Amino acid sequence: MFPKKIDDFVMALTKKTSAGELSWKYDDNRALVETATSTFSASLRYAFSDINEMGEFVLVYCDKADNKEYRFYTNQEYADYEHARVLYDVAKSSELKLPF
Repeated sequence: MFPKKIDDFVMALTKKTSAGELSWKYDDNRALVETATSTFSASLRYAFSDINEMGEFVLVYCDKADNKEYRFYTNQEYADYEHARVLYDVAKSSELKLPF
């Protein structure tokens, strides 16, 4: 489960991405989306746990000011999983070029 501060950040990232303020790179081989600004970078990775038999997300946040990396985890047991899933889908589509 994400800490509240991180869950709020995930929702803010979703809002900024939906508004076109952030774009993400999508790596389908690693089921990963990542973005970077002048102050931070973030990645969100999806995986299916065979052990727990459920989907899970890992958010990695890197603060460029102090050069520290922070990892946060959620899975389908928690309500914030849906917030991570929405961000993952919005981020995947942020640089997608559709024909119309």
